[in-house]
Parts: sequence; structure tokens; C-alpha cells
Amino acid sequence: MNLKYEIESRAEKFNEKLRSFLEGGSPVELYDAARHLPFAGGKRLRPILAMLSCEAVSGNQENVLFYAVALELIHNFTLVHDDIMDKSHLRRNIPTVHIAYDEPTAILAGDLLFAEAFASLKEIENDYLFREINNILIQAIIEVCEGQKLDMDFEKRSIISEEEYITMIKKKTSALFRIAAEGGAIFGGVDEEKRDAFKRYGENLGLAFQIHDDYLDMSSSEEILGKDIGNDIRNGKKTIIAVHALNHAAGIEKQRLENLFGKKDATDEEIKEVYSLFKNIGSIEYAKETAYKYSEEAIKSLNILEQSYPKEILEELARYAIKREK
Repeated sequence: MNLKYEIESRAEKFNEKLRSFLEGGSPVELYDAARHLPFAGGKRLRPILAMLSCEAVSGNQENVLFYAVALELIHNFTLVHDDIMDKSHLRRNIPTVHIAYDEPTAILAGDLLFAEAFASLKEIENDYLFREINNILIQAIIEVCEGQKLDMDFEKRSIISEEEYITMIKKKTSALFRIAAEGGAIFGGVDEEKRDAFKRYGENLGLAFQIHDDYLDMSSSEEILGKDIGNDIRNGKKTIIAVHALNHAAGIEKQRLENLFGKKDATDEEIKEVYSLFKNIGSIEYAKETAYKYSEEAIKSLNILEQSYPKEILEELARYAIKREK
């Protein structure tokens, strides 16, 4: 299977719909700011996941495209606001929206993307489908907000548990993956048992994806990743790597971590030292192993489905989530 082709072919169809939906608008600068990230690329995993989930239960991917647009707009809305909160300067190898424009415009652009997501749902003609999709999207957005607040609160605490971290990323990251898979299946007319299977698949895929993101931020280069590296360390961001290291460090390693982790003005050399500490404690490898575990759980969730090519793509997508380089 050529997973890259399968993703890109669906992304191409999705991008046509997204571009047509985001055309025009005034004031022009506001709409340009709103289009800044969506038109800069991105993996489009959430809309593609919705399309594939629909296909996997013999649904028509055309029917799910407006929902796919809503998912991508909500995702980009969260990125615009996250970048402001994290003071990030780079996303997808371009300046973040608040850097390319200004912070007030970026806030408004994020709000506009949020509103346009629900405008996209208006294109769903079936009342039952609209209510179901609207309900799960609203619930996921609530969870994303809760997860973001937890993420910010964790930066103020010296130690959090791995269980707390998993709860946070289930809300902040995994919720949109969960409803992408679940929503796609709903459009395919799936029964409750299979609907639950897609929810588990999406949730575990989202967990694997986020934990692998944590891994990449500690092992990749800024050029490959397309965003600031070292930011998580300077901000005291509680990734699974940091959580593991802070809970397992001892002696001099513990003292150095306490001194450097969360140091806003940490030098590049100090960032490299923290990288080395994470590696020596075994936290980077632990993240890699944990991401693999959730990827396997995602694949197992699909056992209830009959064998099909879309199912095989979903299985390969779960493997890709922990093998990608960006």
C-alpha cells in the first residue's frame, strides 16, 4: 500500500472543498489571517480520518466533506490561539498568525475559523445527522478547551502524574481525532457497536499522535518539524517525556532538571543539556514505546470491521502516526 498516495489523493479532494469554502470575505486582512494556516498545508489527518471512517463502513466520502471542513477549521482555530498562548513564532515552516499579522487580528482570525466551522455544518441536510454531528463537535470543543487549560495549569506545577497527562491529551488532542472517526462512521450509517469501535480507534490514534509529537519535539530539528523546538522546555510544558523524567530523575540529574526545566531564558546549550538528561533517564525511549502501545490499541479497535481496503488504510494510518518525522 502507498499510504502517502492514499492520504494525498483524499487531501487533494478535501483541499478543493476547503478552498472554495474560505474564499473571499471582508475586511480582507481578517480573512487573509484566517486563511494563513489552513492554506499553509498541514497533514489534514482529521478530515482524512473522517473520510476513511465513512468509507470503511461503505459510506460515500462526498457526504462527509462538509463535516471534514468543520473539523479542520476547528483544529486550525485551536492552533492560532495555542500559538498566541505559547508565544510561538513558527508553524508549518511559516510565521504564526500573530507574528505574520498581529495578536488582536490573530485572535479574531481564530474566532472566525470557529464560526465558519459551524457554518460548514449547515450544509448537512439530514436533520438527524446534523444533530448528532453538532452534538459530538460541541462536546469535543469543550474538551479541547478543558485540555488546554489543564496543559497551561500543569506548567505551574513541578510534578504531575502520567495519568493526569493522559487525561489532558485525551481532551486537548485526542478528542478531535475521536470525533473525526466517530463522525465519519455516523455518516456511513454505522450501528452503535461499530460506532464505539471508531471512537476507541480515534481516541487511541490521537493519543499515539500526540505522544509521538512529544517525542519529535525532543528528537527532531526545527527545519524538519516546522515549528519552534525547545519551546516546551523553556515553557515548562509537561509532555510525557518531561513527566516521566521529572518523576524518575534522582540526585544530580533531578537537581539539574529542577534548575533548567521551565527556565524561560534557557540557552541553546542548556536546552541540549535537558535533552541529554531526558535521554539518559530513558524518558525519550519511554515516549516512543508508549506511542507504539496506543497505536496498537487503535488497530485492535478495528477488529470488529470486515476486511476492506479503507480498513487497511486506517490500520496503516495508526502505524504512520508513530513513524512520521513531522
